[in-house]
Amino acid sequence: MIRSTPARRAVALAASVLLSLPVAGPSRAAPGGGVPREIRCTGPVVGCAEDAARLFGRIRDGLGCDHRALFPVISVRFQESLAAALRANAFREPRWVGGQLNTGFLNEYLAVFHADREGRPVPVAWRVAFEAARSGDANAGQDVLLGANAHIQRDLPYVLARFGPRSPDGSSRKPDYERVQEVLDRAYQPAVEDVARHYDPILALGDSRWNPIARYTARELFHLWRETAWKHAWQLASAGDAAAYRRAERAVETNAAHWAVLLSAAPPSGYRAGRDNYCRTHGHSMLRRST
Repeated sequence: MIRSTPARRAVALAASVLLSLPVAGPSRAAPGGGVPREIRCTGPVVGCAEDAARLFGRIRDGLGCDHRALFPVISVRFQESLAAALRANAFREPRWVGGQLNTGFLNEYLAVFHADREGRPVPVAWRVAFEAARSGDANAGQDVLLGANAHIQRDLPYVLARFGPRSPDGSSRKPDYERVQEVLDRAYQPAVEDVARHYDPILALGDSRWNPIARYTARELFHLWRETAWKHAWQLASAGDAAAYRRAERAVETNAAHWAVLLSAAPPSGYRAGRDNYCRTHGHSMLRRST
């Protein structure tokens, strides 16, 4: 629980206001050619994770130096790490983790990717992330955290609730869920190195230099957010009626919006130009197709 202070109350108020505002369309469309609107996992789950890594790689390369590329960058590494864990038989229910959960999670992202590209409404946490990426001075670490917050704290509870936090035999799926955290932990350092090498060198300087929530490392935030997502998924899944579901839904959206406002606050003015120049200079050949 985050202790209330005047600053945090102001952030909560800003998040509440954002939830009540009409959603504006994007100022610049993201490249979307060749990106499917939905995927299915019908074969071996290792292959599904490998296909997901390739898909995120296509999205990353299509975006070039667009700041929205940062979420696909880290997602490539996550999918590669997940495929390795699936090959090693790390999960009790690999079809749930690598098929249902991972595919559902990816489809949530594809939905907002295309909605943003086409000027349709997106959830507030994603709207804050996309707007910061399009026009703000945020560093690449902030863009990573904004995308991760929207995907973990906003998208994940719905996917978990849809595919069930319990197995058909009634046992909790939390152990497999926690093993996914180990997958994320293994992907973290390679992903940070990719971002620092091609997009923004500030990430090589350590969490305290780029993370606006300085008392947490990015790893700690991911752990915290995934625990919150599990709690919210249980609330969604156990809602006894429509009113209870709406309360649980509101808790998901407000929490993710709160964090989005907090993560996007007070970037250094003018940082964008230097960061973009670095990407154009240090990006690989696909990244040099910058906007």
